[in-house]
Amino acid sequence: MSAKATLSWVALSIGNSRLHWFSFQGPHLNKTWDTAHVSTATLPVNWQEWQQLSPAFEDCPAGTDRPELWIISVVPSQTQFWQTYPQAKVLTAIDLPFQLPYPTFGLDRALCTWTAGLLYGWPILVIDAGTALTYTGAISITQCLGGAILPGLGLQLQSLQATSALPSVSLPNQLPDRWAMDTNTAIQSGIVHTVISSLTTYIHDWLSQFPTSKVVMTGGDAPMLYRYLCKPRPQIYEFSNHIILNPLLQGSGLLHLRQHHLHESHSLETASDQTSG
Repeated sequence: MSAKATLSWVALSIGNSRLHWFSFQGPHLNKTWDTAHVSTATLPVNWQEWQQLSPAFEDCPAGTDRPELWIISVVPSQTQFWQTYPQAKVLTAIDLPFQLPYPTFGLDRALCTWTAGLLYGWPILVIDAGTALTYTGAISITQCLGGAILPGLGLQLQSLQATSALPSVSLPNQLPDRWAMDTNTAIQSGIVHTVISSLTTYIHDWLSQFPTSKVVMTGGDAPMLYRYLCKPRPQIYEFSNHIILNPLLQGSGLLHLRQHHLHESHSLETASDQTSG
């Protein structure tokens, strides 16, 4: 293992609505944070100002070198800001050992799918429950079969709350009654049961084609959807043992991607030394 592989470093996944931070010591994940997008256009001029904008930077021990920052992003304006950090590495499609099925395919989806296949085997179905709810199926690193995108739980709630006649509600910890007798529960039922129907339809279809596949659920709303989906019910019991909950899949992906690049760099250096020797 190279010395660089054991250093402290930070990963940043820039999502549609939040910044997801991961602090590592070599291959070990220490802490995670979620923060709002930066709203300032003024670029930091020193380390202290960078620390004010990132809890991962702020958590770095005094006197240590500035950590590497590995960035994957779906928000160009935020990318433009964070790529000015002196030790930043912004990942692009070229950096991912995964073939995108079409040019505008999200890098976050590609990273999660590659990581899930690496960890749990191919074929794989990844359900990412963030601001958007996405389904991505792949049978190898070169054969992604695409998927679907729909509004996540939060966006669906916000769309109804934008209507002044409807109350602001939150979603319950447990599956709500399908047939509601009040407005709040009716909103909960409509959103949750519609999403559950979507999940079961896509999972059933995928497993009918690839019956040995695992189904990985990740993203901020994944634990809640996992509870809803895996509550014992006859219609889903048959595939509940295929489902794996991994809310931090993107963090794992950034770790494995960095290790992949360090290994490639080390192999090239070794081959160069042998040739010159």
